[in-house]
Amino acid sequence: MEYLTFLGLLCRLHGKLARKLSPIFSEKGLSGTEAVTLWKIDRKGPWKTTDLAEHLGIPTSTFTGILDRLEARGFIQRKADPDDRRSIFVYGTPLLKEFMICFTQKTEEELRKILADLPENNLHLILEALVTLDRYLSSKEGKQS
Repeated sequence: MEYLTFLGLLCRLHGKLARKLSPIFSEKGLSGTEAVTLWKIDRKGPWKTTDLAEHLGIPTSTFTGILDRLEARGFIQRKADPDDRRSIFVYGTPLLKEFMICFTQKTEEELRKILADLPENNLHLILEALVTLDRYLSSKEGKQS
């Protein structure tokens, strides 16, 4: 297997899906990165800001600006970690919960349209392979080979 070809394909697929979904993000006044950040906070919050930035692959200096914008819109709150004053947690607000109901529904509908002509068994195989890859890579995090 050509691993760089594999990596390039994943990047290309990500870009294609992001471009197809960008009108939904733009309509809500969000960048793709802001939309993914909100989705992650809604699904698994609260997060330590440094952990979430690392998870998303965003430098913390850049991530601060993203969080500033999302906090100004009322989607998130940041609070100091009571056990470590140097750490900050980010929480979703009730406004985020309300927003995400409509936003995820619209995104799901758009993805359904995008993938409508893909045979369902292929979609299941792709999803299964991606879940397997994600689990494999997660099990390897922090381990040196």
